[in-house]
Amino acid sequence: MSQNRPETTNELAEQARASNVEMSERVCLDMSHFKSVLRHLRKVDDNIILRMNTTNTAAAGECQIMFGVLQTAYARRDHDIEYCLRVLDRKIDERRAENTPSFSLQTQRRWLDGEHGVERIVRRRTLNVFRTRCPFFELPK
Repeated sequence: MSQNRPETTNELAEQARASNVEMSERVCLDMSHFKSVLRHLRKVDDNIILRMNTTNTAAAGECQIMFGVLQTAYARRDHDIEYCLRVLDRKIDERRAENTPSFSLQTQRRWLDGEHGVERIVRRRTLNVFRTRCPFFELPK
């Protein structure tokens, strides 16, 4: 697989699953590491856009496959963001119980909560390209 751009649909699907990307409490508590992980996970959107611009997407099957890859990527990112929000909430509660300030954790949590908005923007952009390239594919509601 090429480092920057997956060549096959299977490689795109693997990139969307990101089974080689660790998500742990340690990653959640390290903002720079988490940002790096999100950047990596969002590359699938860029690669799908590139792939759709160079593929015959008039075939419904190809559109179905691409949409499945996108759904997998979205589910993974949603899961990771929600997981880290739970980690931060737990850490904030622990600090509160210890009467220890948790300002940095609260700031981190607000930033992470803002990633939901970033996700909406990334999805909108990708789905706009998808709709343009697969005009006859009906997106689920």
